[in-house]
Order: sequence, then structure tokens, then C-alpha cells
Amino acid sequence: MALSAEEQRLLDQLEASLRAEDPGLARKFQVGPETATKRPWWVLWVSILAGIILLVVGMLLLLWPLAIIGFLVMFGGAIFVALKSPHTPKTPKLSEPAGSKSSPW
Repeated sequence: MALSAEEQRLLDQLEASLRAEDPGLARKFQVGPETATKRPWWVLWVSILAGIILLVVGMLLLLWPLAIIGFLVMFGGAIFVALKSPHTPKTPKLSEPAGSKSSPW
């Protein structure tokens, strides 16, 4: 759903005031094309492969603890990749729109 011009202007003002007040938090939530490429995807694929092997071997040999460990390896790899903070390059400070020092409300 597209924003109206007034809503987009208010959103831009809120973003500018956030960048001015807490640049560290603004960088943490910055979304861009580089965020998807910096995650360690190989960890996910290796953990899935190792987890499937452990899960199947554990089930075939009726070693349920080994099957559970296999599942946990897969799950842990997925959680690690999901929580891994991608490295975002430092961006130059954007110019502030006029009147952004005051509250938009």
C-alpha cells in the first residue's frame, strides 16, 4: 500500500529525527541490499546437511538421542543465521530536512 505525500513526509521526518537522536539504533535497523549478502549462509547449509545425516542415522539405528541431536544441529544453525547481525558499512550522514529538529507531532 502506497503512502500519501503527507504520510511519506512525516515518515521521512521521523527517520531523520531518529538518525539525529540515536545514530547507533538507526544503523542497527537500517535495511538495504547488503544485509542479505553478509549473513553466513554456509553455516545454515552445513548445519542442515549434518543435522539430516545425524537425524537419519539416529532413526535407522534407533539411537533417539542422536536423532534429537541432529534436529538440534539443524535448528541451531537456522537460529544462528537468523540472529547473526549482518555487517552494515558506515554510511555518510544524510542531510537533515528543514525543520527536522522539532517534533513532527
